[in-house]
Amino acid sequence: MEERIRPTRSGLFAIELLIAVGVFSLCAAICVGLFVRAELMSRHSDDLNRAVTAARGAAECYKAAGGDLARTAELTGGALTEDGRLALVFDGSWQPLGTCGTGVETLFLLELTPREAAGCAAARLRVTEALDAGSLAQADILAQAAEAGSLLDWDVAALEVRP
Repeated sequence: MEERIRPTRSGLFAIELLIAVGVFSLCAAICVGLFVRAELMSRHSDDLNRAVTAARGAAECYKAAGGDLARTAELTGGALTEDGRLALVFDGSWQPLGTCGTGVETLFLLELTPREAAGCAAARLRVTEALDAGSLAQADILAQAAEAGSLLDWDVAALEVRP
């Protein structure tokens, strides 16, 4: 005669508990993923806000200088490149680094490039992010930023009419 094994209440309870722990683990993993994504969105939003602030400052200096890039470089603390652009370099916490960054992992580059416009001084203002910059020279930072996508891209013009 075969003896039949009856399921016990403790066995059913263990299976139910295992299922509950699995569902809880799945929900916890989804929540952690959402928190990580929210943190990344928050960092990107913060970088974008700071890029707008830095760009506004550079645009106002450009307008105050009447479209003169050399004077704008003095006002902003940036430097003119060989090809006639104004470059400002910021570290990951948006502190100005001058013309090149050394020993920082994330750099942001603000470029002001003059362009032709009828009757006024105009320029293209672009803010880009260069990751893992290390100890790059200014030319390397500019080359890396040229390949990167821009955080911000504006056209600005000084109100003074050129003769």
